[in-house]
Amino acid sequence: MAYKIVDAEYVLDNLGTLPLVDVRPDFMYEESRIPGAISIELIKAKESPRDTAECFVEEFAKAGLGPQDDFIVYCYDGGLAREACDLLESQGYSGQQCYQGSWIDWISDDSRPVEA
Repeated sequence: MAYKIVDAEYVLDNLGTLPLVDVRPDFMYEESRIPGAISIELIKAKESPRDTAECFVEEFAKAGLGPQDDFIVYCYDGGLAREACDLLESQGYSGQQCYQGSWIDWISDDSRPVEA
């Protein structure tokens, strides 16, 4: 694991500066998210008949995020975010940063902004 693990303070400090990728299912993203996050569902790539890694990386490319770009990945509780970061690393990505606490940690503090 070469990618960086980050916390809520880091995410808050970088809101609007670093791209933020929400890998949760779309229905969760649509309900609420960290402000400015874009949705790239990991589950969708895993359920594709095509290669999961190929499918996932293709979505990052469509979003304008390449292997050398810095960005933060989060999910619901950190599990999918770690899986996504590992998958990206296996495909040559090096700039991803994993928000380990993810959504559960983010909403545990009412002072943090939420977008609906």
